[in-house]
Amino acid sequence: MANTKRFSDAEWQDIVSIIVSSFNMDDARKARLLAAPTPKLIAAIPYLAGCREPKRTALAHLATYLVAASEAGAATFDHNAGDNYDVLARLATGANFEGGDPAIINRGMKKLAVIMIRGYQKDLESDKTKGLYNPVLAGKWDAQAKLTSLESAIAAIDDDEMDALVSPQDGIFWSM
Repeated sequence: MANTKRFSDAEWQDIVSIIVSSFNMDDARKARLLAAPTPKLIAAIPYLAGCREPKRTALAHLATYLVAASEAGAATFDHNAGDNYDVLARLATGANFEGGDPAIINRGMKKLAVIMIRGYQKDLESDKTKGLYNPVLAGKWDAQAKLTSLESAIAAIDDDEMDALVSPQDGIFWSM
């Protein structure tokens, strides 16, 4: 039997078409969305995990991501001290899944957390200059310890299809 993808390019194209229409995106923004690995991972997780209504979940999570990435929504979704209690706290609004394999869901969310933490590391100087809260800059998170723990948990569960979507080292969380 042929190896069937759980999240096809056609499904990604369909989701992007709906998002583009719903958010009234121009062609340049559509192209950025299509090429951005982090939103694609966000959309793929419910499919990869075998959730009920994966398309609905993918659209809801991507809508939240796009609002959070927008200039108007950024302040509401930016990391704040209240998010420090758990590495996944800031991702909670995009972590509602119906059914599906919890191990695959957790793996996907941890991949997103790795991308987010690498972003905090990359943004240390700019966040300091801009006066933006960053849990690594504030000394509240030991980035390397969190990354080691997350990467160990990710490595414990194989999912080549998920890994092909985005490399945590290369991903940019706010890639829109």
